[in-house]
Amino acid sequence: MTVPASLARPLREITTEIAHDDRRVALYADLAAHRDRQEPTLRAFEARREVCPDLAAAPLNGLPITVKDQIAVAGWPRGFGLERPPRHRDAASAAVVARLQALGAVVTGKTALPPNALDFQTYNRRRGFTGNPHDPQVTAGGSSGGGAAAVASGMSLLDVGADLAGSLRLPAGWCGVSSLTPTEGALSGDGMLQGSQSLDHFARIGFIAQRARDLSFVWSLLQPRSTPIHAMQDAPRIAVWAPEGHPFCDADTHAAWTSVPTQLSQAGLGVDPDPMTWLLAPDMYRLAGEIIGYETGALIPAPIRWLMRRDHGAARRSPGFVAHIHDGYRRDRARYAQNLDLLQMVRSQALARCGHMDALILPVTGICAFRHIKPMRDRSGVRDYDQQFATLAGPLPYFDALTRFTLPLTLLGWPVVTIPLGRDRNGIPIGAQIVGKPHTEPALLGLAETLACVFDAD
Repeated sequence: MTVPASLARPLREITTEIAHDDRRVALYADLAAHRDRQEPTLRAFEARREVCPDLAAAPLNGLPITVKDQIAVAGWPRGFGLERPPRHRDAASAAVVARLQALGAVVTGKTALPPNALDFQTYNRRRGFTGNPHDPQVTAGGSSGGGAAAVASGMSLLDVGADLAGSLRLPAGWCGVSSLTPTEGALSGDGMLQGSQSLDHFARIGFIAQRARDLSFVWSLLQPRSTPIHAMQDAPRIAVWAPEGHPFCDADTHAAWTSVPTQLSQAGLGVDPDPMTWLLAPDMYRLAGEIIGYETGALIPAPIRWLMRRDHGAARRSPGFVAHIHDGYRRDRARYAQNLDLLQMVRSQALARCGHMDALILPVTGICAFRHIKPMRDRSGVRDYDQQFATLAGPLPYFDALTRFTLPLTLLGWPVVTIPLGRDRNGIPIGAQIVGKPHTEPALLGLAETLACVFDAD
């Protein structure tokens, strides 16, 4: 995977250079040519435009970016990954996209996702599977798989995506790039769903870039004007996931994590090995799933919701994820209110428990990236899989395995940066999640830059 030098440099350098018109024109030409070579194999895009702007506004100076095709961009159709190509063009950009455009960014592509962002592989029958740049026969992940594949292959310099249960984190981890899922509520979620639809919790717009330092640069331009609730210590102390016994991860992931505490200690960081059983407790998955089900259920017509709940096989095949989503589809207001009270208690307890810690670090997923898998059933993008993944604790169903390490962090609503940790036996990246306390994005991104140098996973 060879990326032209003009596309492989840090974003800060690129934005400075393309203030010159001739260099901006050259960059766009390199980008278009590189996409022409890579896209037929990877299928990362729903739409492309590579017209270099005649005028460019600072500080981004015409920086070409891409946007996940569930997020609105003025003048572009938005297809949500559905089988039918979109026809309607959005009249206005999502608030985050509009802010980047005001800073001088130019949208040059809409990146692929599974239908309605409801899968952890990026696939539909119209477009086919989005391939991992490290091996196109292997999944790029989902639902922001198009963005991760585009960034990892050099077809995008920055992708604006979204995360609910790992949609930014899983693809970034498997494609070997970095992602930022900001603190819940730190950025507007406007323009992420159809029309005026919204979710009150968990769904967050975020970013994928080659490196943590690129995300740090972008965040410094977007950073809300607020005082951080928490600040990191001068010498950060990190709780590191330390598997005990037979954990829910495969052998390659387990092997990659055995050396992490030593690596961090040798780099002079304070390390507390922790199995994080409190974070990975069963009730965390139940609580997150029921809240997600209740809130997304409001966007689904009641008869369709009823039919989905009647699919008892799907719930049996995914007791740790789909079953809880279906419970939320009941739309029981009293239960939802109780869950919101419990959510606030869980978040308060987590802050108290981690009071002496600056960050947590744990796997993005316990499962290494796999060859493309077709669902056993696909009803307008609502998919069911009979796939079970082998872990050291025994077989784990598809959705339960892929949300094992992401869903509890979704519940907390804390900021998460992913970076490459290493590679599996097939040479496909393995990712790490670095988790900070609310509104510590600048310090968390700085820590991620340090850890990326420690792991040096390239």
